[in-house]
Amino acid sequence: MSDQSNPISSLQSVRLDLPPSCVEFCPAFPPYFVVGTYNLQKDQDGEGEHAERPKAQNRNGSLVVFRVDGQKLVHVQALPQPSAMLDLRFSPHAGEQHICVAVSSTATVSMFSLSADEDEPLKETGTASLSMLTKGTRESESGVLFLAFSWHPSRKDMIAVSTSGGGIHLVHLGGSSNDWAMSIDPVLTHSLEAWCVTIHAPLEVQEEKQPFMVFSGGDDSNLFYTTCAGTASTECDADEDELRATHRIKGHEAGVTAILPLDSNLDPHLQLVVTGSYDDHIRLFGIGHAGLGGSRLLAESHLGGGVWRLKVVQVDKPDGAGWRITILASCMHAGVRIVELSKSEESIYGFRTLGSFVEHQSMNYGSDFQPGREGALVVVSTSFYDKLLCLWGFSDQGVKGYI
Repeated sequence: MSDQSNPISSLQSVRLDLPPSCVEFCPAFPPYFVVGTYNLQKDQDGEGEHAERPKAQNRNGSLVVFRVDGQKLVHVQALPQPSAMLDLRFSPHAGEQHICVAVSSTATVSMFSLSADEDEPLKETGTASLSMLTKGTRESESGVLFLAFSWHPSRKDMIAVSTSGGGIHLVHLGGSSNDWAMSIDPVLTHSLEAWCVTIHAPLEVQEEKQPFMVFSGGDDSNLFYTTCAGTASTECDADEDELRATHRIKGHEAGVTAILPLDSNLDPHLQLVVTGSYDDHIRLFGIGHAGLGGSRLLAESHLGGGVWRLKVVQVDKPDGAGWRITILASCMHAGVRIVELSKSEESIYGFRTLGSFVEHQSMNYGSDFQPGREGALVVVSTSFYDKLLCLWGFSDQGVKGYI
């Protein structure tokens, strides 16, 4: 269970203009982070006795840039967006970690570049609609939302997106936005909204057709994965990305909302995957390498709220078979948890909560920590309906709320 006996206190909190849905620090410029917002516009038309049939919901949003300066948040820039922002992530690739991609409520993929030495550091460099991505085979007005996405960890030209229709699609980002292309057929399919997607692959690509795994979680309580053998092509046809069997990992009683594959070197026999769910649990599953040997639940813990997002903070792997991993968990109505996942010398896995941040009064969908900083962890977290952005710190030596 979550330990809230000594909760963390914020150093500063600010109210945003619009509800925040996602947040991430820029690895290239660690003091800077971007908040994506999601605003459901109220329709003043069509009400009363002459109301027409219900209209599609209209959403807009923004990307808001902040800088951490000591124990203060500095507002830098607000970039209005015609659609609501559902997910944003900076590139993990060396030399391109200033590049940010965001996906939206109108099924667009947008790319931005952040330069810290400018007054308005975040600039859009390209956007492609669903119609552009599918070369006209699917219309942008279809009502599909792009809910989440994942960068390929070793191919800078590929992401995977999840959709409100339940599909998981590969997207190639080579060249200009006019050249971007999305697979017409999904690589995985859920019967309800696909809340999360993650690509897992070796960090070093040694072959042209290096296999990679795609994991997805949906509102249908399913956790799926498949293996693709991709090429460097800018197309996404099925014969270019050789789709293999879909595997289901059993063990969820509610929607799967977060997926975090761990380093393949942590276990010689299993691919370890951490998941979050609407049922308030964080879980660890082990999958036989190459999909062999099925999967099994290794550990789980109740965190007090739906686990919406997970991110590895630190891996401690001392001599011997054991290790510890620190994870930042965004837990919806319960706030933020700092969780430790450990493996003992006897190969026993377990979770424990190191710290809790509970000042948020509504859904915590986004949290992140400042990268490349020694000492206490510097964290920003958000909550949706109260539009709150908080700055706080944590040290596992017991110094909480301090940077």
